[in-house]
Amino acid sequence: MENTDTGNHTTQGQKPAEGEKQMLPNSTAVLVLGIVSIVGVLCTQGILGIILGIIGLVLASAPMKELKQNPNLYTESSIKNLKAGRICSIIGVSLGGAFLVVVFLVVMLILGGSFFALLPFMENLNNFNVDMITLLPF
Repeated sequence: MENTDTGNHTTQGQKPAEGEKQMLPNSTAVLVLGIVSIVGVLCTQGILGIILGIIGLVLASAPMKELKQNPNLYTESSIKNLKAGRICSIIGVSLGGAFLVVVFLVVMLILGGSFFALLPFMENLNNFNVDMITLLPF
């Protein structure tokens, strides 16, 4: 049996040998942040999803630039992780923003509805002849 090992294996901190593909930096972190941002929307009413999604998008920007400059230098799995994480981060930010808008509208409808429900009673407030000083407890 012949030894076919060419000695091109790299350890951490060393540059890969010529022709050997390397992992994109932060590709796994971007994927994890993207997935957690989608889950965070469901668990924290959108705020955690927006925060983690934005962090994921910021972390994905530098590797995307590197990928555009040297597309053949990186492994296919790291490219897929980066793209999937970026898409998940965009979905997390979008869902979080939509969830916050819906919550804001529901709160405004509740507050607005209670205000309009009190309008008939507020019209008769001018008819009271009670002095405000007599209502104070001291």
